[in-house]
Amino acid sequence: MFDILIKNGKVFDGSGATAKDIDIGIKNGKIVEFGDLKDEKAITEINAENRFICPGFIDIDNEADHYLDIFTLPSADNLIRQGICTVICGNSGASLAPLISGSLASIQRWADSNRININWREIKGFLSFLDKKKLAVNFATLIGWGTLRSEFTQGEFRNLTKEELEKLKLVVSLGIEQGALGVSFGLGYASEQMVGISEILEVAKVVKDKNGYLAFHLRNQAEDFLISVQEIIEVAEKGQLSIEISHLFVEGKPNFENFAEALKMIKKANKGTELINFDLFPYDSNAKVLYLILPEWVAIGGREVLLKNINDEVMRKKIIQDIKRKKYLYKDILIADSGQRWWFSGKTLEEIANGFNMTLEEALLKVIETCEDRIVIFTKNLLEKNIEDGLKSPYSFISSNSGFSDIESGKRGIWVHPRTFGTFPKFLGHYVREKELLSWEEGIHKITGKVAKKVGLNNRGLLKKDFWADVVIFNPKRINDKSTLKNPFQYPDGIETVIINGGLAYHKGILTEERYGRTIRKIKN
Repeated sequence: MFDILIKNGKVFDGSGATAKDIDIGIKNGKIVEFGDLKDEKAITEINAENRFICPGFIDIDNEADHYLDIFTLPSADNLIRQGICTVICGNSGASLAPLISGSLASIQRWADSNRININWREIKGFLSFLDKKKLAVNFATLIGWGTLRSEFTQGEFRNLTKEELEKLKLVVSLGIEQGALGVSFGLGYASEQMVGISEILEVAKVVKDKNGYLAFHLRNQAEDFLISVQEIIEVAEKGQLSIEISHLFVEGKPNFENFAEALKMIKKANKGTELINFDLFPYDSNAKVLYLILPEWVAIGGREVLLKNINDEVMRKKIIQDIKRKKYLYKDILIADSGQRWWFSGKTLEEIANGFNMTLEEALLKVIETCEDRIVIFTKNLLEKNIEDGLKSPYSFISSNSGFSDIESGKRGIWVHPRTFGTFPKFLGHYVREKELLSWEEGIHKITGKVAKKVGLNNRGLLKKDFWADVVIFNPKRINDKSTLKNPFQYPDGIETVIINGGLAYHKGILTEERYGRTIRKIKN
């Protein structure tokens, strides 16, 4: 007898192969049988007639650790309801482990790290802590280079000494041995502005030796977008290891045409392989931290230096002159989360400027001063054609670039981007079914088996015998997102059943109170 038997559905195994009309038997957390199982019995039988069955979706760029949602909202309600069974965290150069001195300063741009007590240092201790926490979805992590580096530099704008670099390489080596998937860099953030290609290549040697991968937040996603992409290509060519570019997009109308060129550059560099991949979210708006609007030099050295520059009369004039040249980056922004200064949340920069009788530039600086720099904004300055071209690329994955949430979060004054609730259903419903940019087989492969292979997940990402039973059943005619910028707190349509590690996590509109997620550790080679 099976624990769960899924009958009468169309099965997409996640490999990109043609779908098959077969039944699936699940027992003890794993897939144990395929075929004509109509005469078999199970504790739970699911009739998936006219439904698609596929592996659980893998979110390669999740931010639940950065926002500390894994501690406050471990049920991952918003992710499960859109079919996500596994999240990869530790992106953009920031992770919750390893911690040399126990500092989480690197995530201050996203959340107040004083809200949690740290009782771990190494990757091993962190993952063991999460084992006890019991998450609702599977969790794996990268090592954030910015987190490690800042422990030595303490916000100073300088190169690492040879001794410091060697020590950090040992920390990385041990972290991957203990289960991390690789290392991430947040080159667009002030804390990693001094990270050059020679430093990256030193880290790459360790990661390659451990068969991990490197993930990069680009140094610039506007006027220097192509230069930033070329930098990553150089790393891939010299380091000869697996590379992932996080949320690849270019901002602002003057820069839109550069996206197509970036895709050509990546294709040429890959030379028929998939050494370089990238992820993106299927929305023409973005969420980011406000200080990234400022010129790079303003925030180098940390918040104290940033405020000093803003309050210096000469520097302030220079900042305003610089940002005026890139007004397309901030003229339409919406303040999504302003921390304890909640009265800014939900307002546009223009509304704030009018309220204070200021220019947009002065209002922007005032918000940064007042809100202690923990401000998340929404910007609507991405091009739909670039999104479509990115989704069609054979080198792309889909990511939510968001964390855990639920409907109640909106009532607590926490605003989120619609991708938090709708990323994967929107990709499948709008871009695969309606626009037919990809076949169902190709689209599902892009969010399951293809991702698992890239990041090194063993026994996941495919519907295959002896693989962990992460399974999604959805209605192909109904699947789509409902979340919007004005009302993001809406669950999607079409996802009917989500099974995680053989546990029925979501079925017929009901989210179980049980948590079936596991912490995933990289298997040693």
